[in-house]
Amino acid sequence: MLLLEAEYLGIVESLLQFGKFEEAEEYCLKILHNDIDINIEIKAQLYVFLSQAYWRMADILEAEKYSIIAMSYIDKHKDLSAKCKSMIQGNEGAILIQKKCYHESIIYLLEALSYSKENDDYLSIAKYNINLGVVYNALSEIKKALIFYKEGLKLAKKLQNKPIMANCMVNIGISYVTMSNYPKALTYYELALELQVELGNPYRIADINGNIGVIYSNISNFPKALEYYNKALQIDEELGNRNNLSKHYGNIGVVYSSLSDLQKALEYYRKALSIDEEHGNIFGVIRHLSNIGEIYKDLNEFEKAILYNNQALEILLNNPQLELEATVNGTLGSIYYEMDDFNQALRYFKRTLEIAVKIEIKAQIARMTGNIGDVYLRLEQWNNALDHYQKAMMLDKELGIEVGYASWLGKIGELYSHTEFEHYSIEKAESYLLKALAIQKKYKIKQQQYELHKYLSTLYENHGNINKAYLHFKEFYELEKQVHNESAKKQAVELDLIRQIEKIERSNKETIIRFQEKEKILHDILPIEIANRIVSGETTIAEKHEHVSIIFVDIVEFTKIVIHLNPEEVVGTLNDLFIDFDALALELGIEKIKTLGDAYMAACGIPSAKENHTELITEFAFKAIDTAKKHKFPGQQEIKVRVGLHCGSVIAGVIGGHKFTYDLWGDTVNTASRMESHGQREQVHVSDPFLRELCSISIDEEIPETKEFSFGIISIHQRGLIDIKGKGKMHTYFLTLFKE
Repeated sequence: MLLLEAEYLGIVESLLQFGKFEEAEEYCLKILHNDIDINIEIKAQLYVFLSQAYWRMADILEAEKYSIIAMSYIDKHKDLSAKCKSMIQGNEGAILIQKKCYHESIIYLLEALSYSKENDDYLSIAKYNINLGVVYNALSEIKKALIFYKEGLKLAKKLQNKPIMANCMVNIGISYVTMSNYPKALTYYELALELQVELGNPYRIADINGNIGVIYSNISNFPKALEYYNKALQIDEELGNRNNLSKHYGNIGVVYSSLSDLQKALEYYRKALSIDEEHGNIFGVIRHLSNIGEIYKDLNEFEKAILYNNQALEILLNNPQLELEATVNGTLGSIYYEMDDFNQALRYFKRTLEIAVKIEIKAQIARMTGNIGDVYLRLEQWNNALDHYQKAMMLDKELGIEVGYASWLGKIGELYSHTEFEHYSIEKAESYLLKALAIQKKYKIKQQQYELHKYLSTLYENHGNINKAYLHFKEFYELEKQVHNESAKKQAVELDLIRQIEKIERSNKETIIRFQEKEKILHDILPIEIANRIVSGETTIAEKHEHVSIIFVDIVEFTKIVIHLNPEEVVGTLNDLFIDFDALALELGIEKIKTLGDAYMAACGIPSAKENHTELITEFAFKAIDTAKKHKFPGQQEIKVRVGLHCGSVIAGVIGGHKFTYDLWGDTVNTASRMESHGQREQVHVSDPFLRELCSISIDEEIPETKEFSFGIISIHQRGLIDIKGKGKMHTYFLTLFKE
């Protein structure tokens, strides 16, 4: 039998490993529901595998349901092995990561790691180290993340597990990009790419190509950036992986914008915007608003550039994201700098720098430090300018960003050439300018080259070195002519470009209106807190709430009453009744969950906890009975209802991808429904746990005959032990409200 039990686990593990999640689900359920004689250890692990199958299919609610069952085995069965406990705790930690409950996930993952070490289970130790790295990276604790990733990589190498090795290398690369250590990031990405090519995993190959493209774009190696972005784009197009296409299009647009090919940049931004609009990706829309603002800036349409970026900041007020906020503030700073509004430029650059320091984005720290130096140069605050240029230069040198390093070298050379500067030095100016020129020639950035030639020509002319002045002026003249000729060619398309941008502007206004409409609709059908989380980009909302009251209200003899009525009369009456119930719920802070035919379900204590949830739901119950009496179906007497109440813990979450539904699951819901179905007309039927919670009495105390509340005095009538379908014998009670 032991061999057979081990075979169960082996089969499920293989199904999960090969992505056959539905088959794994079916297999686990078959074993667990067929009363096969298996020991507790195997049963607990099957619940874990079942939970894993669900969360890998993005069904977090079901995943959490079975994880809770598995977790209960740790409390009930103290003799479970360390391996089994590790699996249970690690699975719960993985679910919490997907719910973005990072601090809670750390607790479970460290427990899992501890149990795995007891068992010398090196594969699990490697996996939990990676998961802990993911958590700390999400919390912006990058150094801690790297410690866990590198430990995971060391173990994966020891085990020669290539998929885990590649996964670790990508995560380490992401951490180094966050720290702007591009050379190290590139090394790890290339190693991961080599492994994934060997393993033949096209999804991961596309992702890593995109990651490498980001590095080359950040260090201004634009041909290489385009090469890798297009590789990623081609693979994801072939795979039909539409969610990734927006990211690739946006990245390619940034490259073309950097190369001053504004028409191509716009073309790719429009593609990206279309996809993000379709998928409701609000952060993607914000990025594209800012990017289109950049194009307006390049066209000297500053007011429109500011307008687009202010729209982006306005959306960010309700949907905070620090990295995006830094990007938009930096763009606004550069727009005001171009307008010679240096106070505003300084304000936005400093705000960007403050955010970049907070989230440790070194490349942005260097860029903003240098930009602040530019402002001080224009304000003739020479020493402040030098201090900022030197800091920016050293940071870019440390990060291996040669074009940035060369730019600050050139700025320092220009600064030393100003005779008003107290440290004016022709030798230092010449040295810095020539070093900068050599690097700009290497990367063939013509505009930077001709500006440096111009500074050198002026420098030599002022000091009587006519030959050198002439040579640099000649270079300046030729390069300036080439750049201006290229600009002239673009002028012909700029009018058409502006027209296209105006079309996008109209489209964006419509997009924002649609987002606002979407928010309003979501607020109508979901709790406001939940709706806001969906609009902010959360895709999986599933939570356990410990103290919730549930009510079911059902019309007595509904089928008999409506059988001879036409559909319009039935629906019209139900609609009027439920509108009144909705208003009553809103007044008392009750959350309507749904209607099921003639039944109305609501809850109190979700999504936010309420200490007096039982009292509020009881008041709602009595008022619902009175409200129902004000309505009648055509030709019938006033409507009478049955009411059932129960309280306890529930799982609450949103299901559906387009037609969202906020729903509750668990035994508490089932029991509340049974209270209604086993009740009587115009009676509030409650369970014993509900009544004790309502009256604040313990299980050992006697039930009072009456109890006073803010809404009135209730009389309590014991029904005794009632046989409740699916629950067995239960003590239940009827509540009556004394009327004046």
